[in-house]
Amino acid sequence: MDYKLLMDTAMLAGKLMLQSGAETYRVEDTMHHILKTSNLEKTEILVIMTGISASISGEDVAPISMAQRVDTRSTNLSVIEQINHISRRYCAGELSLDEAYCLLNDVKSVTYPRWVSILAPTGVAIGFTVFFDGTYYDVLATIIVGIFLSGIMLAGKGAGIPDLILDILNAVSVGIAALVMKRIMGDVMNLDTVIIGSIMPLVPGVAITNAVRDTFQGDYISGCARLLEAFLKAAFVALGIGIALSVFGEFITGGIV
Repeated sequence: MDYKLLMDTAMLAGKLMLQSGAETYRVEDTMHHILKTSNLEKTEILVIMTGISASISGEDVAPISMAQRVDTRSTNLSVIEQINHISRRYCAGELSLDEAYCLLNDVKSVTYPRWVSILAPTGVAIGFTVFFDGTYYDVLATIIVGIFLSGIMLAGKGAGIPDLILDILNAVSVGIAALVMKRIMGDVMNLDTVIIGSIMPLVPGVAITNAVRDTFQGDYISGCARLLEAFLKAAFVALGIGIALSVFGEFITGGIV
């Protein structure tokens, strides 16, 4: 067996999964199953949010160790599902090592039409507005604010703006758009309900869930790191809304708020 290629395959799978938002224990488990196909006595893997290290060794094989830093992270379940499928097929003997490595290099995110990227956050915002007892007028305002937010999110990602800065910009945009709708619609619209519903697409729910799951699996470093990341994202969203209300509230609404 080409142990170097095996290590490259496991590291590539782990890196792609970690970049796509997989839990650290899931990354370690996938890499462990791939490396165990070497039938060597020692297989060690350590995964944290910002990096991966792994090594294999045996009586007749010199230790092979690799480390990989992971700088970017997002949430992409389609990539995680593809990697899980490839690793299972390789471990089951359905794929050769070369084929598995090539397939991992060809893994791509599912590309959704632009209209889906706009309607999905808007739909989430509408759902939470209804959940928080929003009226028909609140839902109408949320639709407009949600579409505006979706456009800002797409433009920000396309421009390569860092995630935390983009969170502030998105939140400020939500606040300003909600204030404009309040100025237009007046007392029939509940500003608080519209803002709460509209910022829900920005809430780091997956990060919080993964933080809890990593902690329950005993990965306390990764769990705490993910929890801190989620807290920072939530704090930046709150900061953006605060900036919009405090700086633009009186000017836009003319004292209605």
